[in-house]
Amino acid sequence: MPAVAPNIASPATTGGDAGLPEPPARSDDAMTRPGPRPRRSPGTPLRWDRIGWGLLAALLGGAALRLGGVAWGLPVSLHPDEWVVVEGAIDMAQRNSFEPPFFMRPDHLEIQLSYLLFQAWSHLVAGASPEVAFTADPAPFYALARTVTAVLGTAMIPVAHLIGREYARSVGLVMAVGVAIFPPFVEHSRYATPDIPLTLAVMIAVLGAIRYARTQSWPDLTLATFGVAVGVTAKYPAIIAAVAVGYAVVYGAARSRRPALVFTRGLGALGLFLLMVFLLSPTLFTNIAQVRRELFQQNSTGHLGADGLDWAGNLAYYAQGFLTEGGLLLTLFAAAGLVVITWRRLWSAVPLLVGVVFWIAISALALHWARWALPMYLTPVLLAGFGVVAAYRLAGGVRPPARRPAKAAVIALVALSAASLLLSSVTSLVTALAPDTRALAARDLAAAGITAEDVISDGYTAFLADVVRTVATDLFVEDGVLRPRVADDARAYVLTSSGMADRYLKMPGTEGAAVYTAIASQLIAEQSWEPVRDLPSSPWEPVDIVQDVAQLIAVWDGGASGPRLVLYRFPAP
Repeated sequence: MPAVAPNIASPATTGGDAGLPEPPARSDDAMTRPGPRPRRSPGTPLRWDRIGWGLLAALLGGAALRLGGVAWGLPVSLHPDEWVVVEGAIDMAQRNSFEPPFFMRPDHLEIQLSYLLFQAWSHLVAGASPEVAFTADPAPFYALARTVTAVLGTAMIPVAHLIGREYARSVGLVMAVGVAIFPPFVEHSRYATPDIPLTLAVMIAVLGAIRYARTQSWPDLTLATFGVAVGVTAKYPAIIAAVAVGYAVVYGAARSRRPALVFTRGLGALGLFLLMVFLLSPTLFTNIAQVRRELFQQNSTGHLGADGLDWAGNLAYYAQGFLTEGGLLLTLFAAAGLVVITWRRLWSAVPLLVGVVFWIAISALALHWARWALPMYLTPVLLAGFGVVAAYRLAGGVRPPARRPAKAAVIALVALSAASLLLSSVTSLVTALAPDTRALAARDLAAAGITAEDVISDGYTAFLADVVRTVATDLFVEDGVLRPRVADDARAYVLTSSGMADRYLKMPGTEGAAVYTAIASQLIAEQSWEPVRDLPSSPWEPVDIVQDVAQLIAVWDGGASGPRLVLYRFPAP
């Protein structure tokens, strides 16, 4: 019978979470909270071990993947949501105010940080006020706003390390690497949108909650509460992370056998939360009616994201999203990590499961978007850190001569998963930096003398690059014939985008689907702009790697990114 490493399989070595004293073993490999490190003698050079170098590589590599994409599409703005941050910060500069003007998500964290960066850049580089420099050239401001997101996305890497380091430095390294190369975290770090700031804030709340569960200290509770508060100023659903803080308060009171802490620390955390939100963005309190209005509007059903999925359907949508983005191996390592913290009774690690709470709560909304899943993905990505380390140590406990092959097998599986994730992130970055079909179409249409006044345009096209709009606004089908809604509409062309058409064609029987079907069958296709074929990620790592390599080759050969655009012409009367 193979031997099992005692620090993995034996609940007696749970390191204090089960009410037992922490063992005096070395903190690097014990999956317990690290003990005090020996002091360095003066003049002794700092020695970096493999974990330190690995963390540095993850930080630098993750930063490169994120910061390398801030120029995506520029000087053309391609993202439909970035205007909120950019124009919000410019509006603040015009009013000479630090109060953001919008409350949709509410995006206040990024708007305020972008405002500070805009002011510095405008006066130090552009030599003009932000609003004047923005009117002359908006592209640098979009790049700066995206840089804010990229920096916050990079900050997720050391926070992941700190979370894992509460149990073992090796766990912290694996968590940091996973966060650094996980494709959705990389992709959304190049957009000036609130999803990455929200995810970072949730990680800070989890870190503080885990630490408080172990220490019952006010500084750790303040850190956890700060994560929730700063998250709410980025995106309202951050309030869900309060569940992790609440658990830590209750667990800490039970562990210390001081039940009164549930009330004193609970009320203290609530007071800290309200105070921090008010200090960070007082306008959320002074404009509470607007906040309430936006909260209800965000869950409206009259939207392309509401395609009829119920709660169970949304749950499956997000679960499938992680399986395809993360792959089968990462999913298995995450499951193994859940087994580890359960078997070893690491109850202080329960805040890591906050992603499950997000999954259940967000799935109850009428809408669903892939970007909403980012805080959900935190749970399996971080749990995989436990799973990878546990699998390697279990392999090391196998009796010779099977020990070496067992360890080699674990290393090979981890390497395959990491290669798939890294290659997907690199492919996403390289594709984003390729010429966009919207920019190519704008160039060709200008050369042909076709202007916006000649074309009925979809959103995500040459003339409406970052606008959500459908040609069904101007066209309809009557008696099987495609007609303009305004009888004297003299525009001769229709320009469609797969970014809009594909959404409606997935909903047969709707008016929009009928319009796009009639366009393709009744109008004359003049020209199309084709991007490289972007196949959906596969849960099978070898398949995903092959697809990514093929896409990289296509981009290298001059392929474009963006949606598929088709220019149609109305037939002669």
